[in-house]
Amino acid sequence: MLLYEHGWTGKILRVDLTERKWNVESTSKYADRFIGGIGIGLKILWDEVDPEINSFNPGNKLVFAPGPLTGTLAPGSGRFEIVSKSPRSYPVDTVTRSGMGGFWGPELKYAGYDALIIQGRAENWINLWIHNEKVKFLEAKDYVGNDTYTTQKKLHKELDPEAKILCIGPAGENLSRLAVILSETSFVSGKSGFGAVMGSKLLKAIAVRGTKSLKISNPERMIEISKRVRQLSANNPMREWTSTLMLDSVDRQSFLNKYRKKNIGCFGCHTLCFAHLSVPDAGESQCHCIGYFYYSAATKYYGHTLERDQAVFDSIVLANKLGLDHYEFYSMIRFLEDLYNSGNIQSQVDLPLDQFGSREFIQKLLENTALRKGIGDLLAEGSARVADQIDNGWSYCSKYFPAYGSAEHESPRNNPGVALLWALDSRDPIIDQHPYARISSTFQKRPFPYNLSPEVAKMLAKKIYGSEKAIDHTTFEKKPEAIIYTQNRSAVINMLVVCDWVYPIVLSYTSGEYGGGDTTLESQLLTATTGHDVTENELNHTGERVWNLSRAIMLREGRTRENDTLNETYFRNYEGEIAISKENFEKAKTDYYRLRGWDEAKGWPTFQKLNQLGLSDVADILQKEKLIK
Repeated sequence: MLLYEHGWTGKILRVDLTERKWNVESTSKYADRFIGGIGIGLKILWDEVDPEINSFNPGNKLVFAPGPLTGTLAPGSGRFEIVSKSPRSYPVDTVTRSGMGGFWGPELKYAGYDALIIQGRAENWINLWIHNEKVKFLEAKDYVGNDTYTTQKKLHKELDPEAKILCIGPAGENLSRLAVILSETSFVSGKSGFGAVMGSKLLKAIAVRGTKSLKISNPERMIEISKRVRQLSANNPMREWTSTLMLDSVDRQSFLNKYRKKNIGCFGCHTLCFAHLSVPDAGESQCHCIGYFYYSAATKYYGHTLERDQAVFDSIVLANKLGLDHYEFYSMIRFLEDLYNSGNIQSQVDLPLDQFGSREFIQKLLENTALRKGIGDLLAEGSARVADQIDNGWSYCSKYFPAYGSAEHESPRNNPGVALLWALDSRDPIIDQHPYARISSTFQKRPFPYNLSPEVAKMLAKKIYGSEKAIDHTTFEKKPEAIIYTQNRSAVINMLVVCDWVYPIVLSYTSGEYGGGDTTLESQLLTATTGHDVTENELNHTGERVWNLSRAIMLREGRTRENDTLNETYFRNYEGEIAISKENFEKAKTDYYRLRGWDEAKGWPTFQKLNQLGLSDVADILQKEKLIK
């Protein structure tokens, strides 16, 4: 029997809010087949959550799961995964994931736990306090209505100033499907509405303080490999994402020069992709790429002015305090503008609809959505569900939301590989599958953010995906192979758990020709940490297992080949963009299913494939339920 005492803590904490009880379970039940992070989370949801319930049902569970690398010296190891039924999914609630950085994940490991399972529903609002072996349920009635910043300040004063805290704001309390879970000023679990799931359980915050250490099997080797990772990625251009490269105007750069205190990163990370800003009369916040997207709307109203920049920052801070997802509003604002200009929402007077992009409009929009006030009660359902309620709503909404109610992130309209990523997931896929989108973007001569020439990008495509055609936007050829690799590797990253802005290291930024990457580093780190000898191929095989488990969950929720698609708008040319061919898209899906070893007609994993992947227990249940033969 394998031991799980290095890297892993060996313990999982289960908390029942209904009974106000908790117990500790062994990690060994999950670690061998599913490692940690998303793997453990998905297996728990598969085993324990009825596929027919909705996300706000007390029977839904929230799994907060770091991985064996979380909290170690491995660069980019400050992350953890949250897995649950998502209220953000459209048209029905589905099991999905949301990653989160910062310092909470490592702190949970230092408290002695590989995962935290939250189940049931509290009778009254509570805060959960985890201090090593001690677990307490604290009354939280005085915290209701508090924003996320205030909540954390009060808990630090009440409990321990060194505690790491996850909490929800008013949006989560009011079950907005757009609600996030937040830590510090802007480490966020977004895109899946899990803040509303916490709210449905009357759980305002989870505070953790850990003072234990992690055991590393081979510390010397761990240090050696970690140094290698830092060496290869030392000049990663992604660290400039929130400074110079994101800013195309003198106004924006002057704003950062004036108010940026420093660049910061998550636990143990050298990329430092957050800009820490402090603005008088607005407060402090860490701004990542998503926050800057308010610029698009604000520029229309203010032009290229410093007033615009301050309005944007105020909006970033307000959304974080309310506990709302920035990304939704980037697209929702454009959707609402289209509806207003077409006359579909002129009768709604609780938003300044004639001041799109202004500070007043953006902040009123955020406040009303978080509090479910006026039209905000509908907007809190998310743009996809808004479109269902408005005449001809989808003719305006669909061009901003490719699939599953998620706002556009790397357009799939003229990128065949990205189109497959979107169609074959349960949410915005780019969030944890960045590398493919970034490399393939160079085909359109978009060198940012990797600053690659098309020649280097083609070299990388051949090296990683097996063919230069893997990133060629004029054809679907070799896209299924590239997408399968990307999905499997994403599952690996989310099991360990490390950051996909760092891994896999497909190229070195320290050499002028952008070469010398090493995709074996994750397996080397896992081996040094745990003492379990794991190769890159074995790790990729585990990634394939977990991706198939995710698909099996979708199958039980009613997912079929017909659902693996995009909104029709994305198969039509739009504003000069030449759309992908739907016929070729469907052929590529067939190739994808075949290469996966799935049923080509239904898009389902087969009994044989699941058994090959060590998922015989999953296969038996699906066969018993007559979902597969």
